[in-house]
Amino acid sequence: MSLLSISVTPTPLQNRKPKSKLPLPKADLLIHPIGELATPCVENGPARKKQMHEIRRVKNAAIAVRKGVIIEAGPADDVLSKIETDAATRKIEAPNKLVTPGLIDPHTHLVFGGNRANEFLMRCQGKTYAEIASSGGGIVASMRATRNATVDELVETGLYRLKRMLAHGTTTCEVKTGYGLTQDSELRMLEAIYELARVQPIELVPTFMPAHAFPPEVDRKQYVNDIVAHMLPAAALFACSSSAKPCVDVFCDEGYFSLDDTRRIFDAALSLKMKLKVHADEFANLKATELACEYGALSADHLLKVSDKEIKMLAQSDTVAVLLPGTSFYLNLSDHAPARKLIEDGAAVALGSDFNPGSCHIFSLPFIWGLGCLKLKLTVEEALTALTHNAAFAIGRGGTVGQLLSGYQADITIYDVPALEEGPYNLGWNPVAITIKKGEIGHRRVSNGRQIDGANNFFSFSLYLLSPLVIILWAPPQTGARSPNRYIQARGPDLQK
Repeated sequence: MSLLSISVTPTPLQNRKPKSKLPLPKADLLIHPIGELATPCVENGPARKKQMHEIRRVKNAAIAVRKGVIIEAGPADDVLSKIETDAATRKIEAPNKLVTPGLIDPHTHLVFGGNRANEFLMRCQGKTYAEIASSGGGIVASMRATRNATVDELVETGLYRLKRMLAHGTTTCEVKTGYGLTQDSELRMLEAIYELARVQPIELVPTFMPAHAFPPEVDRKQYVNDIVAHMLPAAALFACSSSAKPCVDVFCDEGYFSLDDTRRIFDAALSLKMKLKVHADEFANLKATELACEYGALSADHLLKVSDKEIKMLAQSDTVAVLLPGTSFYLNLSDHAPARKLIEDGAAVALGSDFNPGSCHIFSLPFIWGLGCLKLKLTVEEALTALTHNAAFAIGRGGTVGQLLSGYQADITIYDVPALEEGPYNLGWNPVAITIKKGEIGHRRVSNGRQIDGANNFFSFSLYLLSPLVIILWAPPQTGARSPNRYIQARGPDLQK
């Protein structure tokens, strides 16, 4: 029989089994309606050039979350057709509100002891960063106070600062050591960072930075030897017993660590499988950015004095340029990092706060968003990408946080403004209403006696009004034994004490 003569008898329709429909995923959190959803949508790697401006903006949107992960995000009708909800599904209504990915801060120094408000006054009278440092201030001033602080004290003050950052929309944050400058005190700072990661909702990325300054009691060459031979191995060993290894950062600049010092520290860190970051080209160009690209560092930060050659190298590398407009603003500098040239030449640009006790006591990323637009001439869309998607790559979290896409961690910031442009526009006011981390509400602002989703919460509002009195009555003394609840309650409104 030829193949052409073979016939197939069709199965009668009545005998065919209907295709079974797959069950729709059930959301445990639904944010709907949303006034405007705004998110980067980049498939691979950090955003560059025009990608930084290409924000997906959706009116009348919705986000569905299950077990801390986004399952659907986009137009409300589309999202609602692809999920199921039930009585257990938590719902947040955000009409006339902006919703973005949770903000990510890739550069902070939020764990420290002491107070440097006097330096702010000196700067207001015309003193420069270098003049203040040479007179005994600067990093060394924080060193003395940090060395005298216990781990509990560092955790307590760090917790309050993180609480303030969470209220301003930060969901992921890098945190450096660097104010102890001895092995013991640097490891205490590292221990405090790991403890802070455990007891509060913001996801922390630890960075070990004994190469922040030279302690006055140690010879410079000997101190670099100590970092390479003793401090880095101790930090790597400590991290293995706690969590993932920290990154390693070096302040490579005039008056601080030389290029040769930085190369030695980088080599030692890589041998311990620790990722790299660098403070580069803030006051002078020592070719630190070039070194960062050569070594495949996660980021090169500051970059006020970056060269054209180094910008081209950044464009051809995976190293993210982290710009810190709050620092040049706080130091009252006329120069800022060349953000427009970096973007136009193809570098991946992120923004961070550089929150620290001296040169930038600014923790609000919405404020940094505004400075990025005003001082660095970023578009509002570029600045959002720099504060979310690209910032994630600067700390090794790219592809997991920083976008409102299916499969991403449900880190979400909701604002009391209706549109994207109003995020940076409100420089003198915190526009953040709700901060969500891994699908859980970490912060919700109370306004006019009501929770922002409309639920009556007179009791919470009463506590809000009375909180200054409660803090005064509760606050323990600065020294002596700590409260058993030291990691749960904030000590008072002063972030630096």
